[in-house]
Amino acid sequence: MYREVGLMQVVDILRRWQAGGSTRTIAQAMGLARNTVGKYLREAERLGVSREGPAPTNEQIVALSRLSHPSPPARARPRASLLEPHLEQIGHWLQDDELQLTRVVELLGQRGIPVSYMTLHRFVLTHGLKRGSRDTVRLPETAPGEVAQFDFGTLGRLTDPTTGKRRLVWAMNVVLVHSRHQFVWPLIRQTLEEVIAGLEAAWWFFGGIPRRVIFDNFPAAVAGADSLNPVFTRGFLEYSQARGFIADPARVRHRRDKPHTERNVQYVRERFWKGGAFTDLADVRAQAQRCLEIAGQRIHGTTRKVPLAVFEDQERAHLLPYDGIPYFVPQWGQVTVHPDHHVAFRYALYSVPYDRYPPGTKLEIRADRELVHIYRKGEPVKVHPRQPRGGRSTDPADYPPERTAYALRAPEYVIREAAKLGPHVGQFAERLLSGEFPWTKLRQGQQLVRLGHRYGPGRLIAACERALSVDLIDVRRVERMLKEALEQESPPSDDAPAPPLSSRFARIGTSFDHRYTTTMEAFSWIPTYYDS
Repeated sequence: MYREVGLMQVVDILRRWQAGGSTRTIAQAMGLARNTVGKYLREAERLGVSREGPAPTNEQIVALSRLSHPSPPARARPRASLLEPHLEQIGHWLQDDELQLTRVVELLGQRGIPVSYMTLHRFVLTHGLKRGSRDTVRLPETAPGEVAQFDFGTLGRLTDPTTGKRRLVWAMNVVLVHSRHQFVWPLIRQTLEEVIAGLEAAWWFFGGIPRRVIFDNFPAAVAGADSLNPVFTRGFLEYSQARGFIADPARVRHRRDKPHTERNVQYVRERFWKGGAFTDLADVRAQAQRCLEIAGQRIHGTTRKVPLAVFEDQERAHLLPYDGIPYFVPQWGQVTVHPDHHVAFRYALYSVPYDRYPPGTKLEIRADRELVHIYRKGEPVKVHPRQPRGGRSTDPADYPPERTAYALRAPEYVIREAAKLGPHVGQFAERLLSGEFPWTKLRQGQQLVRLGHRYGPGRLIAACERALSVDLIDVRRVERMLKEALEQESPPSDDAPAPPLSSRFARIGTSFDHRYTTTMEAFSWIPTYYDS
């Protein structure tokens, strides 16, 4: 039986030989055959090593150690021949189903074909079923809590129970690089809201946030993909700043920039989705959590450690704190100032100052859960409370002074403006706009305020005082007083005699009806001046 002689044994043979030992004694002491010892001693003398000379050099020792390397025998692959009848099936698993070799080994074992991973690996490379891996350089391990990677991969199609449509389901896989602990969030669309909801769920699952996040160039986060200076969308950049991590997008079509999550997407697809039964998206997410419990307790193929144990012992304490409050994704947009000095966003209206931002000005708007911020090239313009669909938020100061009264249609505002003209004008406005339906007389109230601007507060006060004295709450009568300058006349007293009636109304109405009188009788009331 062949026995390999190590480098240290070669050194020991030479040391004993130069100390005066014979071939027999050296072989007995080291448990080697005399022929093996003699072979090394003959080669040592050929290389210039003598019994009485100096100790052999490193080059001489390395040359002697090569004698223990036998010529490589022909590779015997007794197991590879078992795979030949299943070449088509293995190709289908690898190319159509995109299964990993570890899963193919399991499926072959279920069919009674026990082969090792390396045997299958050599078989698929020999038959061109899989490309060989290129040379790579393994980077040093990252610090705990330093880096996380996430990527998207397709799981399959799911039937919507409400609409009956089949929707494509994606898996967003988040992996902590140090511990290899992972989180999976199934989703339908890769929108900013859906992705941030998945990240929020991941931070809650991990109990913290990593300092740097590497991800793919999906459009909701990266507006301009560039290997040196990527351009982030405003929404994702604001989210990264709010949570305190550095966004680091991978290069386009460089899967090795995030290798840890690339491999885990395949693991999730094979071990979780394939062969599973799901009712809706909520059920998919619930079952994904149970899958993570199994994935976290398996021995990782690279680190040979349990990811969950490494996470709990080494990484959890180094993550950034997470407050657990769900992040509300703000909505950004480009708006244009309308002729009414408002901008429209999400079916609601918000006013802007008329003097600095005339109609047609382009502005930026940001809406969160409570407030709406309007900007002009990064400069704050206005802040409004968030309005629902169809709502409106108007600041009276945003209108030109000559249009403020028209813009504000509230009865309280009209009463306040009327009171500024005088107490009697304010009382008249209160009487005018009292009742259950003050909105029906808003136009009259606004006309009352305009009369003060047209004829002056003094005349309007006198007109309103005279109208209130006779309980005449009519803006048109007040306007007629001002036009005919009747507001200065004193009202009639109770003791003054009533003015005589006109002769037109001196007789009853039936005196003028021909049905009741003759022609002469109808004119008999006319006085006669020709009587003798």
